[in-house]
Amino acid sequence: MTTSGAFRERLFGAWVEIRENLGRSVLQAIGVLLGVASVLGGFSISDSQRKRADQMFVKMGGLDKLNVLPRAAMRDGQPTALQQANLGLRDADAIGGESLQSEAIQGVSRLKSARTRVVSAYADQDRSVNGIGGDYIPAYGYGIAQGRGFSNAEMETGAPVVVLGTEAANTFFPKGDALGQSIRIGDVPVTVIGTFQERVFRFREGQGNQFWWRNRIIAVPANLVQRRMNGDAYRRVDRVTFRIPDLKVMSGFARQLKNLVVANHRLQDDFRLDDVAARIRRQESQGDVYDLIFLLSGVLALVGGGIVNVNIQMASLKERVREVGVKMAIGASGREIFKGFMTEALLLTALGALAGLVLGIGFSWIITTSLGIPLYMTPASFLWAYGLAAVFGFLFALYPAWKASRLSPMEALRYE
Repeated sequence: MTTSGAFRERLFGAWVEIRENLGRSVLQAIGVLLGVASVLGGFSISDSQRKRADQMFVKMGGLDKLNVLPRAAMRDGQPTALQQANLGLRDADAIGGESLQSEAIQGVSRLKSARTRVVSAYADQDRSVNGIGGDYIPAYGYGIAQGRGFSNAEMETGAPVVVLGTEAANTFFPKGDALGQSIRIGDVPVTVIGTFQERVFRFREGQGNQFWWRNRIIAVPANLVQRRMNGDAYRRVDRVTFRIPDLKVMSGFARQLKNLVVANHRLQDDFRLDDVAARIRRQESQGDVYDLIFLLSGVLALVGGGIVNVNIQMASLKERVREVGVKMAIGASGREIFKGFMTEALLLTALGALAGLVLGIGFSWIITTSLGIPLYMTPASFLWAYGLAAVFGFLFALYPAWKASRLSPMEALRYE
């Protein structure tokens, strides 16, 4: 209880000293305030951008995807006979990949695109048509608004059916009666069995819909494009996507899949793997550079403020020499003098840091509002900002407090 009482007395004395020398105290707190606001504001702006980007990728179908994409095996010069004979990325690669770790794979989807003429009673346009298979609709965040999606039998046989995005449905059936209607894709008449929900995402308020192009989708079974439109007996595809919720399994599966596809492709390097989560992590790691810059700017502000504080405390010590001498004369030890000065400095740091947190929140809100994104703040940002202020406040208070504790009582009492 004695220690607690002594601490309360030091704290009260520190508060009185700060209040009676308000101008000097404000100058000392400014460096802490700016440093804390810089760290918190910088981290919060960066976190808000990341959070919004994560929301966008979730709406795109999530990050748990590994894409297999074709590429030219021969990029310079003439291809060899083996390279020319290679069949490329096919449905067989999707089937073989799914068998590698079937327990870890949540779904497999295929995409085969074609550019062709699309004709209805209301429009005649050259359009991109997506031949889809497997788990494509949920894997890429689509939902059915009206009608239904493709059945397994329709997928397997390449039935002449189609599901339209909202823009495509409005274009080819402006009266809103798309379901059950007929539309011609290339030379193939198909029946509309469903429409997709509208895809809308605006990274910033007032920005255009970043998913507008997804609403143009014209989806048919992949086998319809492969067999009837392209006459491809080998069932080549433009992309195979594996959904693996456990991202820890992703790297091991990617190695196994690469070996399998290389073997299927006669040892030709005519494909590439795209780990979506790893790609996003690489992009986010670039954002860590900005976090470091904000952190350094905050540290520099704290260092600059700390140097100013040392000078102010040393100047104020000269004004308080007789006060220190009186305390020592009535029995205060050098240790108690040291504790008193440290308590005052740390209380000032704490108050400046609290004001800096308020300023940082306001600064972050203004910037994110001007960018048109929601403000997102993490507890770690507050801890970093306040922790750095506490560390630097403690370090820069040591020398003045030590200097005060080393004063001679007799010299202090004679000091004018």
